[in-house]
Amino acid sequence: MKSLIINNVLQVTGGKQKYLTFLALIMFCLTVTPAAFAQQQERIIRFHSDIKIETDGRIEVAEHIKVYAAGKEIRRGITRELPLYREDKNGKRVRMFYKVLAVECNGQEVKHRLANENDYLVITIGDAKVVLDAGEYDYTIVYESWGQVGFFDDYDELYWNVTGNEWVFPIDQATAAITLPENAKAGDTNYYTGVKGATDKHGSVEDRGNVQLFTTTRRLSPREGLTVAVGFSRDVISRPTLRTTIQMFIKRNRSAIHGWATGLIFLLFYVITLRTVGKRPHKPVVIPTFKPPRNLSPASVHYLYRRGYGNTLFTATLVEMAVKGAMSIRCDKIEDKGVTQVNYTLINKKDTDRLRPEEREMYAAIFAGSDTETASTLAESGTAALPLERYETEVEVDAKNHQKFSAASSVLHKSVTGQWNLNDYFCENRKWSVMGGVILNVVLALYLFVTGGTEEVIWAFVAASPLVAYALSVLMGGWGVVVGIIAPIATFITLVIKNLEEFELTVHWLSAAFVAVLSLLYVYYSKRLKVITPEGAKIDSEIAGFKMYMETAEERRLNILNPPDQTPELFEKLLPYAMALGVDNVWCKKFDSVLKQVNYSPQWYGGGGDLSVKDLFDKELAVRLKELSKSFKMKVNCAQIAPTIIYSKESDDFSRSSRSRGSSDWDSGSRGSGRSGGGGGGGGGRGW
Repeated sequence: MKSLIINNVLQVTGGKQKYLTFLALIMFCLTVTPAAFAQQQERIIRFHSDIKIETDGRIEVAEHIKVYAAGKEIRRGITRELPLYREDKNGKRVRMFYKVLAVECNGQEVKHRLANENDYLVITIGDAKVVLDAGEYDYTIVYESWGQVGFFDDYDELYWNVTGNEWVFPIDQATAAITLPENAKAGDTNYYTGVKGATDKHGSVEDRGNVQLFTTTRRLSPREGLTVAVGFSRDVISRPTLRTTIQMFIKRNRSAIHGWATGLIFLLFYVITLRTVGKRPHKPVVIPTFKPPRNLSPASVHYLYRRGYGNTLFTATLVEMAVKGAMSIRCDKIEDKGVTQVNYTLINKKDTDRLRPEEREMYAAIFAGSDTETASTLAESGTAALPLERYETEVEVDAKNHQKFSAASSVLHKSVTGQWNLNDYFCENRKWSVMGGVILNVVLALYLFVTGGTEEVIWAFVAASPLVAYALSVLMGGWGVVVGIIAPIATFITLVIKNLEEFELTVHWLSAAFVAVLSLLYVYYSKRLKVITPEGAKIDSEIAGFKMYMETAEERRLNILNPPDQTPELFEKLLPYAMALGVDNVWCKKFDSVLKQVNYSPQWYGGGGDLSVKDLFDKELAVRLKELSKSFKMKVNCAQIAPTIIYSKESDDFSRSSRSRGSSDWDSGSRGSGRSGGGGGGGGGRGW
């Protein structure tokens, strides 16, 4: 069979000579083509590292990385990633420090940038605007590092991950030359190759006196690397003193130390001020009462209990005026193309005898018509003695009458704030709140400075910005919200534009938690500083007792206190107070059965169109009146457009004097217990 194939080949090729030529061509293709393919594959042709150990424990590393770029992964250059943390023998993460001294390409300085990303110092080499031609490029990175030498009982050691185990390219050959200090004598040496954790030994070591040369003997695949270890005589490098150890600990943990220290100072300031200026008086026992304390109006009850002027206060006062007979509220329900619209109209009943002074002024502001001069005079005099024919009979609750409702709201606001000075009842301690806010901002600014203002820490501030905005809103009001929103947006846009070519979002979540906790702590502190005075505690207790009676459900009625009988008159009289205190739903439920028994038909409220008073009882009265209250309040707010006041209660480098000379907590690799990827150094890289 074999001879038949050869004869056929000879016939095709025309003889022996052509047959031999044909075979040679096949052999050439089989041997040369893979080599040619390998030549064109993006890879690290040679990774050589010169590592010099200084007597102060510092090491200087010069990495020569020769790559072949084909425009696939390597388009503009490469990145080198150096781990910022390594594990000691107890498995604890220890911070490592680097200082980049030089970055070159083909012997010339090249553009590069440094960034801390995901626990790595990332050195990005190349120009974003320059695309590399296919070919070989020789990159050189020179840097210093401290704390990499391990101290043991009878020797010192450098255990170093030369290439790292995170390269995305294969490495044709890796070598490392470790130069010991002049007086040091080399001891045990070892090396490991393969993926992280492997103990393979595909390499060799050559002893050249104070220089140990390591060389791999096979090609390293992606994610494989070379790790070496050299033991040498102890005490050549001065072991760290207690002072140096403390200094190094502070340097390695400066962010955490700063956070704890400033956080404790922050907390101490807050605790001291809260226990002094923020101390609250003894609050009297709350006892249910059945009538408004001190004959206060619904507006005054709301203002003192909620500690400010709000829309509910104005709406409750309008209902109070209606209950007293000065006007009534008509509800018109209109169906238009399947959409239901509810409109409200105030009907002038012209009975102002029972109105309080501020309510008379409101009445004049609403019903005085276009006679603004008369309305102004009435408001100043506190009377509503305008001839009846000059009053409007109806005023719709809508935006076109916003001037009337806004004027009425202003009248009520002026009256209530004139009667009651909240500072006599409640102390905000604004000065201390501002001081706490200033301290918060100083702490955050110092934290940003101490951590070096790296992008991942800045992203942490951006991530915590909603809570920062919340804290600023407490300090600055609306402007704080604006600053808290605009600042992170501007930061986000700036960082994205800055890193447009390779945008990557990395957040230091511990920093984000630190910023968030301090912001929330300030919010609590600022709110807790607002204390009630002894007189404020007394009136607050009286109002709370009145509210307790109103919101106590019928089935939990306090019979021993002999509450008044439930009558329609009592319901109407206290309904504005229930609205002012936000318990109108419970108050309506309490009277539901009573009002149904008497077929309650209020004079202060009337239906229009297809909505009659009887419709109130088609559903549970509490639900219907709750809908009325909510809808009416929305219409009133819309009519006012904007009330006078809306408020509701409701790279790391440091001086040589503090550099670490080493550590006694490192694992040993020179005596056979090491592994690939162990020790200091490491990391990896990629193209970009």
